[in-house]
Amino acid sequence: MGWIRGLVGSLAMVLVGGGVVPQSAVEAEWISAGGDAPLLRTEFPVRKAVRSARVEVYGLGFYELRLNGAKVGDHVLAPSNTPYDRWNLTDSYDVTRQIRRGDNAIGIWLGNGYGARYNQYGFRWLGPKQAFVRLDLTFADGSRQRVVSNDGWKWAEGPIVANDIYHGESYDARRERPGWDTAGYDDSAWSAVTAVAAPKGALTPNTAPPIRVRHDLRPVALTTPKPGVHIFDLGQNIAGWNRLRVKGAAGNVVRMRTAEELGADGLLDTFTNRNAAATDTYTLRGDPHGETWEPRFTYHGYRYVEVTGYPGTPTLDSITGRAIHADVESTGRFDSSDPMLNRIWQNNRWSILNNSLSQPTDTPVRDERTPPAMDVQAYHEAAIREFGMNAFYAKYLTDLPPGTALPTDEIKSQYPDMAGGQVVLAWSLYQEYGDRATLAATYPLMKTFVDRNAAEVPTHIWPAERSFGDWCPPDHGPEANNGMGSPSAGDCFSEGSLVNTALSYRQAEAVAKAARVVGRPADVVRYTTLADAIRVAFNNHFLSADGTTYSSGRQTTSVLPLAFGMVPAEHRQAVGDKLVATILGKDRGHLDTGIFGTRYLIDALAAIGRLDVAMTILHQTTYPSFGFQIAHGATTPWEQWLYTSSMETHDHAMFAGINASFYTVLGGIQPAEPGYRSITIAPQLPPGLERVAAGIKTVSGLVSSTWEHRAGRLRLTVTVPRDATVTVPGTGVRPPRGAEHLHGTTYRVGAGRWVFTAQS
Repeated sequence: MGWIRGLVGSLAMVLVGGGVVPQSAVEAEWISAGGDAPLLRTEFPVRKAVRSARVEVYGLGFYELRLNGAKVGDHVLAPSNTPYDRWNLTDSYDVTRQIRRGDNAIGIWLGNGYGARYNQYGFRWLGPKQAFVRLDLTFADGSRQRVVSNDGWKWAEGPIVANDIYHGESYDARRERPGWDTAGYDDSAWSAVTAVAAPKGALTPNTAPPIRVRHDLRPVALTTPKPGVHIFDLGQNIAGWNRLRVKGAAGNVVRMRTAEELGADGLLDTFTNRNAAATDTYTLRGDPHGETWEPRFTYHGYRYVEVTGYPGTPTLDSITGRAIHADVESTGRFDSSDPMLNRIWQNNRWSILNNSLSQPTDTPVRDERTPPAMDVQAYHEAAIREFGMNAFYAKYLTDLPPGTALPTDEIKSQYPDMAGGQVVLAWSLYQEYGDRATLAATYPLMKTFVDRNAAEVPTHIWPAERSFGDWCPPDHGPEANNGMGSPSAGDCFSEGSLVNTALSYRQAEAVAKAARVVGRPADVVRYTTLADAIRVAFNNHFLSADGTTYSSGRQTTSVLPLAFGMVPAEHRQAVGDKLVATILGKDRGHLDTGIFGTRYLIDALAAIGRLDVAMTILHQTTYPSFGFQIAHGATTPWEQWLYTSSMETHDHAMFAGINASFYTVLGGIQPAEPGYRSITIAPQLPPGLERVAAGIKTVSGLVSSTWEHRAGRLRLTVTVPRDATVTVPGTGVRPPRGAEHLHGTTYRVGAGRWVFTAQS
């Protein structure tokens, strides 16, 4: 914590308990208070013109910083969730415009955050509510002043009487303390704060994207299925909370309860909430001009809001859905002539955002919301194209590096389908963003993970009992009920040995590629040899005697080796033919895949030239399919292909990985060099699809690929910021002037917009 203790210069002064002393004589203290959501405050004078002011803050579990009557910044659910015993991420804000000449007040509001009631598989803060604040002011004359948290601060309980990340927040506006965060407030009856020890983990400035409110949703419908019970439909599953507008007598209590679905009676169906109460309660203070409120220290995953206790008759304007997520830039764009593809793409994007807070989460809905290494492995290649995820995932790799399991879950630390995902993630960040620093920092643990598995499983065939496999494929048993399922339906474990062996191959391959980047030539040879050995063992063990399929023959067993390039050349056609026959015959044109098989389904079918089969699968509207979910109102992908199962929410990003193929296969956009320093564009055209427009705002600039084909004519328009090779999927190509012909229908172009025409 040297940055706390550092000297600021001989002119610097610090305010301590009303006195000004040389800044070198004091450092900020960690302070604590009681209650469920205490308010902590102090005042300080400013006697000169301020040139700049910046505050560094950290508060546990959650905090909201206040200065001169207003919130500081627009972060919500701060600070970032981390393994608190290893590191803690401080936030910094420029508050120059909020400082006043004269008397000032600064305060901090604390909530429970990821505390003792948070899931045991997440990173929990089990210490007291506590805070650190350091405000540095630089005056116009060059002198400086520092205001710090110390035992001169005071605290009192506020209007939040209960707050929990799962169960919601209860707020009694009659208990508000107007002006508590302004100068001159009478805090004589407040209690002194308590000095406490700093968290064990190091304090580090936060460089990950903060959580912000990113969308306001006006309800699309309002019904009253029972007297006094009002149901609002936001029209979209979100992660967040509601802003309430209400007018009534003091003491009236309004409750807002959330859920993803409605029952046949029009009331909330809270099955997917599991044990999360997901209820926010507001007690009115009786303002005749009306009151507006939203919670601070909780969030929910939901589409529908049940409002009870509302005085009078609510309207669509009585609540607003406040959708939150890590403030990552939207970088991907996809549109096509097929409404079903567009809807699948949109649903998957929403789920990625809803499950990107300060950590990736499995779901924003039930009492879980922990980092899901398996899910991220299945969908991160979509996320990094859809959004600017580099800083977000770099933090995640620090929180949960390769070979690290979630708390109380150490047994899974070496599963390829769990903690092995971070091996490939580090490589993916390098490919997409050119992030060599994260790759180099992660490389030693990438090696350690792969080495340990190679030593512990010398046959390279991963044991089925130590795996999840192709998690959550369709249930074909009697409880499936044509897709509607039941509370006892669902069979999520699938093809564990094959899937984990295939993932081990990919992870060894990623280490070999990374070794070349970080300058380890001996490691390049070593891990390339290991990957080859895993591939050979895979084929020897799982490939059928006639060389047409793998293991049980279920779709994923061939999808993964085809997508990963593991199938021997002499068997590729036969394996592809058998996969197609299985899909169109036994599976009646439907998918039969879990999260990994679904992610690579389009890639595998593209590799054998059968995108027509991929389109058949994606157009299905009966169980199991994305279309079945959409037909039943889905605005985000479900945890299982079933509507109801023994483990179910309707907002799980783990099936969203297929979006990656919309860019790489249908749009044909790939980085030929890391960070798109050079680019390959080679779209593939499925029969029946007339138009695709795909674009990615890369670190090198916008890369887009738009094609249309009608009446046997193709028009391909590409925009690239740097040199690119373009392969036109047609014959009789007419290239634009300036395009350099390389071979066949492949051309090299420079930065700019290029239009190719051809026969399709």
